[in-house]
Amino acid sequence: MMLTDDDCGVTEEWMRAWNESKRLLGFRVFGVAIGAPRVAEEGSVLEALCDNLRSVEDFTDVQAAADLFRLI
Repeated sequence: MMLTDDDCGVTEEWMRAWNESKRLLGFRVFGVAIGAPRVAEEGSVLEALCDNLRSVEDFTDVQAAADLFRLI
């Protein structure tokens, strides 16, 4: 699990190692940005780290919650 407010950065070297670890260990990363749409924007750190990133503003929105569970 990763928690971030996206006020961080990662180096290209770190990203290469991250992607290589994902490849070697065979895992994918799903991210959920809750109530912070900028964290899920293109070019964000979380967007770079995740294979699939969703943004949810309100968990009482049945469609948004259903989308997450369909994905998983």
